[in-house]
Amino acid sequence: MVKNKFSKIYGDNSPLFIKMLIACLLFAALVLTAFWVIGYGYSDTVYRNIRKKTAKENAELIAQNIDNPDVEVLIKHVAYESDVCILVVDKDGTVYYSHETRTSCNVHAFTSVSAATYYDKAKDNGGTYSEIIDANQFIDNYNQAGFIGDIPKNNGDDQDAYLYALNVKTSSGANVVILVDALIVPQKGMSNTIVIQLIILSVITAVLSGLLSYLLAKRVSNPIIELTAQAREISSGDADMQITVSGYKEITELKESLQEAADEVAEVEHYRRELIANVSHDLRTPLTLIKGYAELMRDIPSEATPENLQVVIDESTRLTTLVNDMLALSREQEGNEALNLERFDIVSYLDELIARHGKLIEHLGYSIEWEHDKEAYVIGDKSKIAQVVYNLINNAVNYAGDDKKVIVKEYAKADVIRIEVTDHGAGVDVEVLPHIWDRYYKSEKSHKRAEVGTGLGLSIVKSVMSKHPGGAYGVITSVGEGSTFYIELQRV
Repeated sequence: MVKNKFSKIYGDNSPLFIKMLIACLLFAALVLTAFWVIGYGYSDTVYRNIRKKTAKENAELIAQNIDNPDVEVLIKHVAYESDVCILVVDKDGTVYYSHETRTSCNVHAFTSVSAATYYDKAKDNGGTYSEIIDANQFIDNYNQAGFIGDIPKNNGDDQDAYLYALNVKTSSGANVVILVDALIVPQKGMSNTIVIQLIILSVITAVLSGLLSYLLAKRVSNPIIELTAQAREISSGDADMQITVSGYKEITELKESLQEAADEVAEVEHYRRELIANVSHDLRTPLTLIKGYAELMRDIPSEATPENLQVVIDESTRLTTLVNDMLALSREQEGNEALNLERFDIVSYLDELIARHGKLIEHLGYSIEWEHDKEAYVIGDKSKIAQVVYNLINNAVNYAGDDKKVIVKEYAKADVIRIEVTDHGAGVDVEVLPHIWDRYYKSEKSHKRAEVGTGLGLSIVKSVMSKHPGGAYGVITSVGEGSTFYIELQRV
């Protein structure tokens, strides 16, 4: 239902989808811009640095092998592979080795004497020397007008050559200079090639980026928008739903978390309705009795007897207990109250509580048996434990059997002290048992007007004992044979 609603309203025109699509496309445009800036704007600088580095490395390689008998073979190989011209002369102009890979090579256009002058230049510069030479200066008789045909025009990009000189001394004692000439081709032709490649790359990247951006934005944004729409449905009260959104792992985890929240909200809503029904029932009866007896005593003064007044007092007490239990449960579940832990004798502490409680229900025909050791020291919050035991006794009274007997027992068990409250009532059905500790839960089958208590006691027991260090709670029950509710505290 939500998915159809989303598709009808948003489709692929949702704000999130459009924003993600634009963001992906902008990223692709940024990458393409970087390609163009690096590939076109800095290609000449990169190319020149590579040619300079090649000339230097070749000169150093030849210098390392200058005394090798096959050095001339190496020079030819290096010149061919690196597209450079190489000349080795001594300081007097005697040529040792020479290899030319192109016509009008700079070093071979020199006379041997002028080439030898680079030995002195390198010597004055610490053993190396380099310079950029205009390679066009050796073509001094070219006239474009004297030729026929579609002759390339001067595009303004003069050829340069990088000349690197390295002095080295041979094993025979000769001082020679190694000259390496690396032609730096005009970048016009190379730039055209790069531009064409960049255009093709840009078109392919733009198409793929657009398609990928659309698919990615759709796969990410649509599930998020659907989850948002379903979250709004939950917040509006429609929590009983199954969320069917799928996508990447994170979206699936978000869906599972939202489904858990939806299930929790649905459960709370169910319990809330039950709570309203149960509390309404528990409030209506005492209010009706209070109003009825008060009107009776107002209209008939002779009916203002101690017995009738006692009914009003008892029902008022029941209302007070109900409200107090609801407030206590709310405080426990919010977790705002810290426990006041201390060491105390739980036997002597419960003696007075059970005696007082027994007198309170004695006129209703109920009795409490209290079995215990001489003393038992535990760690806990005295007031909270008293509230727990009080609620367990109230629960036993509410569902006691025909004998109207409640047995409270204390005994040591390993490193804990256990308090048990037993009744001889109908017991708890196995289908109801997993829910009796749940907040707001009250079985419709077991709901009746309680003689004492409110029906919220077990939730308070669960909340208090869960906070106590080493605290435990539970029930042993069987249908038709009564129930034994217990708590456990750390023994000192």
